[in-house]
Amino acid sequence: MKKLIGMKSNFSSLENKKLKDLKTIQGGSYNVKSNVSVGEGCEEYDTYTSPGGTFIGRITVCNPTQSVN
Repeated sequence: MKKLIGMKSNFSSLENKKLKDLKTIQGGSYNVKSNVSVGEGCEEYDTYTSPGGTFIGRITVCNPTQSVN
């Protein structure tokens, strides 16, 4: 524990200040699953900032543990 006390001085001053504008924090996103086929074991999602929010982009997620014959 003594070593951790000495590390405190190494943190930047920005890390110690409180955030004033909480809207700048993006806590998560909202994903909508697509019904378009993108390959075996894969799913495609449209990503938004919130339900009914701004479109961020499209992601494809594939199951790495699924075996393909």
